[in-house]
Amino acid sequence: MEQVKDTAVFIDLENVYYGLKKYHMDPDHPDDKHNLFLRLQEHYGKDSIRMMEAYADFEQIELSMMSLQRKRVHVHQVYGNGRRGEERKNAADIQLCLDAMEVLYQIPEINTFVIVSADQDMIPLLDRLWSKGKRVELFCLYDESLSKSAQLHEFCDKTHNLFEFLGIDKLHNLQFDHLVHNAVVQIYEWYRDPNNAGKSYGSTWIKNDFLRKLHISEVEANHLFTRLVKGKYLIPYEIEMDDKVFYGYKVNLGHPQVQMMVKIAGYNINKCSLDAG
Repeated sequence: MEQVKDTAVFIDLENVYYGLKKYHMDPDHPDDKHNLFLRLQEHYGKDSIRMMEAYADFEQIELSMMSLQRKRVHVHQVYGNGRRGEERKNAADIQLCLDAMEVLYQIPEINTFVIVSADQDMIPLLDRLWSKGKRVELFCLYDESLSKSAQLHEFCDKTHNLFEFLGIDKLHNLQFDHLVHNAVVQIYEWYRDPNNAGKSYGSTWIKNDFLRKLHISEVEANHLFTRLVKGKYLIPYEIEMDDKVFYGYKVNLGHPQVQMMVKIAGYNINKCSLDAG
């Protein structure tokens, strides 16, 4: 007997993308156990999912629409105001709500609605679906961005912490916090940038980038850099150019915790990388 497809998944992908980006996580992670879409299919069962809808301005986020479509995700291009990060404003959540309500009334056999978003603007939708007798489950990031006063769990049957669901909790189980994680991945990505080929990332530039990108004070930037060096997360690196030697630092890919941070960020660590690192 064929299993009833009674589950609909709605993902405010733009919301989730920027939420995970703070932790250098990719929703479409190359490792299946960290991939949002594959984990959802595994959790609910492919045969029970009637639809998986994802909403974002794909011109503003670095995700492959084709990759999502191959995973049986129906993508919705929703244009925003052309800005990124905290300045962005788009209609993704509005379109998601409209489509969910349409499914509610037009496909009555859908019994479970899964909403993936940390946006408290979803409360009216959660409440409406729940009041119509549907099972409602919510996935969101349990961090400082989640309003403590929203009480989202009161408007659905079950809430899921995306940190745990995607295995990001491993970051907290190890002896480093997400600030160290972000710093290590930032330095790793600096060397991956083709514009920095043949260059050395000096300590002054690293600290200045900590100030600008991690939004911390000068004292905190100095402390973070010292912590990275003393913990051997960074190792000295020098290059010679035009008979001059330039000194800097790069991530220590021989360090097991550094390897974990880089892998969680979505990069593959192979033997060549280790030899080069």
